[in-house]
Amino acid sequence: MPDDKAALVKMGIGASGAVFYGLTLNEWVALATLVYLAMQIGLLLPKYWKLITTWVKERQQ
Repeated sequence: MPDDKAALVKMGIGASGAVFYGLTLNEWVALATLVYLAMQIGLLLPKYWKLITTWVKERQQ
């Protein structure tokens, strides 16, 4: 246990906070990337849906 605390002090506050929650820095970056990707999909999906429905309506006329 003392070795773990010493390692956390050496890594710094940011890295120790990431390890404290049980996730490594790589896992935090992957999680942030997935959240960002989901937000982008959520924002772009309605835009493309409107574009496609407009195109279909114009083709039917």
